[in-house]
Amino acid sequence: MKRLTLKGKILLWSGIIILIAVILYGFLIYMVYQFNLRGERYFKSLMENSEIDRSLIERLKESDRGGFPKVPGHLTILPPNLFMRVFLTITGGVIAIILITVLGGFLLLRQMLNQIDYITRNVKEIDEKGLHLRINLKGKDPISNMAATFDDMLDKIERAFTSQKQFIQNASHELNTPLTVIKTKIDLLRQKKSIKPGQYKETVDLIDSEIMRLSRITEELLMLSDLEDNNKQERQTSIDLKAVLQRILKLYENRVDSRDLKLKSGFKGPMKIKGNPVQIEQLIFNLLDNAVKYSDSGGYLKINIEGDRAKGKIFLNINNRTSAIKKEDIPHIFERFYRSVKKQDTKSFGLGLSISKKIVEKHEGSIEVRFDQERKEVTFVITFPILAQDSI
Repeated sequence: MKRLTLKGKILLWSGIIILIAVILYGFLIYMVYQFNLRGERYFKSLMENSEIDRSLIERLKESDRGGFPKVPGHLTILPPNLFMRVFLTITGGVIAIILITVLGGFLLLRQMLNQIDYITRNVKEIDEKGLHLRINLKGKDPISNMAATFDDMLDKIERAFTSQKQFIQNASHELNTPLTVIKTKIDLLRQKKSIKPGQYKETVDLIDSEIMRLSRITEELLMLSDLEDNNKQERQTSIDLKAVLQRILKLYENRVDSRDLKLKSGFKGPMKIKGNPVQIEQLIFNLLDNAVKYSDSGGYLKINIEGDRAKGKIFLNINNRTSAIKKEDIPHIFERFYRSVKKQDTKSFGLGLSISKKIVEKHEGSIEVRFDQERKEVTFVITFPILAQDSI
């Protein structure tokens, strides 16, 4: 069955109201005529009854001609002038109802169509160069609510478009930097007719490290794309956070010692969550790598895991002291390839923290950053739903 358009629905509604008005009009006219006919039949029956005094009948008629009877039980015959007034009043009322209905429906339809035309004209002007434009239709009717919802959608599209544009620029810069280094070194090798073995090895090692950097960036981009695929089904198993963390900490022993960091760890309560083991390992690896890389030499690294069965949550806290992060960086720290506000710092935070945030969200958890400016202390707080005992 074909659905009616907005115009069709309004016309149908107006037609129904007019039909009801016409039916009501006919019913009222019918009742008025029936009222008079009953009165006439009543007086005719009185006239045919020989036992009733004719003078009494004449007095009843005179009483009826003066208007509606005051004596209960009388059946009144409306005088012609009064009958015409009643008839015209009913007719005028019905015509007024019809006119008001038609006029009101027309005005409502016109207003709604004007609003739709206004939205259509504004939408046609919106493109990738005019994403800042908005409909800004005020009101509380359904069309105004639809326009407000459309404006909200445009806000999200503009933010996503800006974020994507910034991401492409940052990714291009990150990829271009190692490519430029590689090309420069290769050109240098070509220009030199004679090169010492030490210089040759140094150049090759530098090229190799830049190639590894390119490989790491592309792997992270692929991982981020994979995490953003919401339709992908993943097998989840029971994961012991403590075991994963201790295994990865062993990989960082040398780096922790080389930066003279004091490592402190604590574990309390249940430690198991439900998730993808590869992604959870990547999450902890990213967070530890970030903490060790940006920690001040001679500082500390505190790691605590606490499971709270009553709250149904597991809390993972990673805390370290760093001068590489400022208060202004915190709101942007999970942005892809975000660069620190420090002018002398040309390194970006890359994709590690963006990937970490996506992994946490995939596991129905939350991640936040707390920063103590006086102590130059940053704390990552990750929360996961605790594994129910009978889940797996």
